Amino acid sequence: MSFPNIGDLPEEMQRKILKLLPHRDLMSAMLVCRSWKEMGQDPAMWTLFVVTVETKEDIQKFKVPRLQKIQRISLLKGGYRYRLRDLFQAISAIPSVSKIYNLWTYDLRSLEPGLCASVLARLKMLHFGRELTKEQMEKIFTVVAVEGSKVDEIYIDFSGYGFRPGSNKVSPHLFASAVTNVRVLSMYFPMDYEEEKFQALFRMIIENNRCLKKVKIFMGYHNLLANIEPDILGTALNRLEDVDIGGPGDVMTGGWRIQVTNILQKLVREESKLKRLRLRFLTSADLEDLNAGLVRQALQKVGEFFEIGECREYVEGLNADNFDEVTGDDLC
Repeated sequence: MSFPNIGDLPEEMQRKILKLLPHRDLMSAMLVCRSWKEMGQDPAMWTLFVVTVETKEDIQKFKVPRLQKIQRISLLKGGYRYRLRDLFQAISAIPSVSKIYNLWTYDLRSLEPGLCASVLARLKMLHFGRELTKEQMEKIFTVVAVEGSKVDEIYIDFSGYGFRPGSNKVSPHLFASAVTNVRVLSMYFPMDYEEEKFQALFRMIIENNRCLKKVKIFMGYHNLLANIEPDILGTALNRLEDVDIGGPGDVMTGGWRIQVTNILQKLVREESKLKRLRLRFLTSADLEDLNAGLVRQALQKVGEFFEIGECREYVEGLNADNFDEVTGDDLC
């Protein structure tokens, strides 16, 4: 039995075979013959190739024709031996780039706002923690707020230099417009002076939420949600699909009964979009202070919305009792 020569296969099939090769093996295959070299130069073969940049000479890689559709770049962590401006100008010429490893370990303040935003706004995930200039922050958030933005997720560490007093560079409205135009928003350690941003965020979710589906908030120092009007907070959270709120007990204590009751009432009564709810700060004592029928209906709707280990005794007692479905004033 004779086996067909791979070179006799249709070109389309040869391309599919070559695309399955690891990039190191593809480089070797390109040395076999002229036709494979030409096929291997196709940028579509290299979309998943990770370009590593450690020196200024590495920046020249972005001029290689077959690398014009790459999606990922890896930078040297914690330091660099090249001009950031040269790097960003080279990256800006490749619109397909969506992830840059170790980028957030760099101080980017020396970059022109337009150049900085043109690269960052293409990434799937933006991480705000290190300080940026006022002009950079405004430009980035403005671009992200526009319809058609490529950013899918925003991660904000409010304890970082970029959101400290005196460096608060984005207006509440612009902040809310941008973060409601991504799918996932994670916020950690918000400070008390960020309350206006949170107020604007929840109002924007109610009035003009375009993309936001998942929100995770960890209150490390201040419980800003306690100052949000219960009806606004409850309505906004039920417009989302996935909500995760946590924080240490000494921060999250007090003032939560009305807030949580309102959230759960809207969850079981109205056309809530919530598929997953986690209120990680709730204790057994907090749950016992709520209407048991309301808690049971919420459990039926989204499953466990609290830390089961912390509240196991309460759940066992709830399951042992038989509550009729509750409506109206009984949900208060």
